[in-house]
Amino acid sequence: MAPSSLPQAYPWRLFWLLFTAGILGALAISPFAWDLLGPVLSKMERPSVPLPVLILVGVVQNLALFALVVWLGLKLSRSLGLGAPLLESWVTGKPELNASLARSLKAGLLTGVVLGIALVISLLALAPRLPNLPFVIAAKLPVWKRLLACFYGGVYEEILTRLFLLTLIAWIANRSWQKTAPKLSNSVFWFANISAAIVFGLGHLPSASLLMPITPLVVFAALTLNGVAGIAFGYLYRKHGLEAAMIAHYTCDVALFVIGPALLRL
Repeated sequence: MAPSSLPQAYPWRLFWLLFTAGILGALAISPFAWDLLGPVLSKMERPSVPLPVLILVGVVQNLALFALVVWLGLKLSRSLGLGAPLLESWVTGKPELNASLARSLKAGLLTGVVLGIALVISLLALAPRLPNLPFVIAAKLPVWKRLLACFYGGVYEEILTRLFLLTLIAWIANRSWQKTAPKLSNSVFWFANISAAIVFGLGHLPSASLLMPITPLVVFAALTLNGVAGIAFGYLYRKHGLEAAMIAHYTCDVALFVIGPALLRL
């Protein structure tokens, strides 16, 4: 993908598609998260604000923030030659990208399978030392909840981390390092990709802290395993579009939360 030198109309149809998909992806993890974190949260001190009011405020805030994330991610990505070209083509009525769709699907599935196998092996090795890993606890939950949870990573996290965060870092770095060159250079992309992957890895620690002490091993595992996956998803984002990163992330999560936990029983 190459950035266009001509001004482009903002892709509002794509915005609403990604915004809706992201919200549904966030909701999809609710049954899994409740089973995983419910017992811990129920022991916490109840806030002084009435719970319905707290939930309403939280929902409104998160919807507004996520709308900004999608809006800005799409706006900046177009100037860098990034984005979701297949979905944009579909929502604008230009379905002539069959070959690109096949490449994106193939690249996403292959990357997701390879990453999934590598991460499952790594987590199986870590499980005896970290018995409260979500990977381990997931083995006790119904399969349908685990399958639904995979949409959170595949859709919501990819919009947040690749479309927004990676793009934002790349846009800022590109403006700082190449003031006269709008094209996204390899050095800027890899700086943004690695930075976003580090944030992606660290972003898993707050929820992990509810289940286990945050030790150096936990931090190392979060940064290494999630970081490697994040770098791969970022590469797909640039090479094939956001759709390939979503497919890879979802496939990887299926391996981690649906297939992998079954191996703990063997």
